[in-house]
Amino acid sequence: MSENRAVGGHDFDVPYVETPPLEASAPFTARTSADGRRVIVEGHCPRCQGRTVSELPRGVPGGRGATKGVLSRLSGRERRGGAPDPAAEVLSSEVFFCECGYAHPQQPADVSFMGCGASWRAVAPADGGSGR
Repeated sequence: MSENRAVGGHDFDVPYVETPPLEASAPFTARTSADGRRVIVEGHCPRCQGRTVSELPRGVPGGRGATKGVLSRLSGRERRGGAPDPAAEVLSSEVFFCECGYAHPQQPADVSFMGCGASWRAVAPADGGSGR
């Protein structure tokens, strides 16, 4: 990590490089938004260590983070009362991208996510929950 450009653990000097999905070593948390329409996933990018927040829509067929509960029922990740836990399901099924909000060196002008280019599969908190 760069000594003079790392702030709060975020290494601003990491050049932009699109990566195949990395394995995140620090846990991410997921919670359902107040209106119940999105799942909000928070954590730190495993490459640049910047704080990243992703909001994923719920219930849109074929949409990122979409679920009708089938995966939950098949995998046993179902809440009491039979309703799937969408936050836990998103943590285990999605690939996330660095959205630290910082334009890293060598970042192309037409990128979809403002960050270092990393992608990863999230790790749930040690208690196995969604961190909500």
